[in-house]
Amino acid sequence: MNQKVFHLNGKKINNKQTFLTQAAEAMEFSAYFGHNWDAIDECITDLTWCPAQRYVILYNHADIFAQAEPTEYQIALDIFNSAKEYWESNNISFKFIDCLL
Repeated sequence: MNQKVFHLNGKKINNKQTFLTQAAEAMEFSAYFGHNWDAIDECITDLTWCPAQRYVILYNHADIFAQAEPTEYQIALDIFNSAKEYWESNNISFKFIDCLL
């Protein structure tokens, strides 16, 4: 199976902006990425630059962002859940694994 795994290093993420920057780097977003919630939502449901039949996002130390900015962290989770629904409706597996440690 053609699979693409992305890793978010949560040790470097303590707020919305560092989350967006790390996500853009990890997921290889293009230079036009707007560093806002709408932009990540758009990019994460595109991924034409790295086609796969399965996407996996591993996000370790998610507790740092979750504790520092719980509202913003929840927005990120909502975006990933929405992306999961989008990809699965297109018969492509999408897993988001957040490790709080």
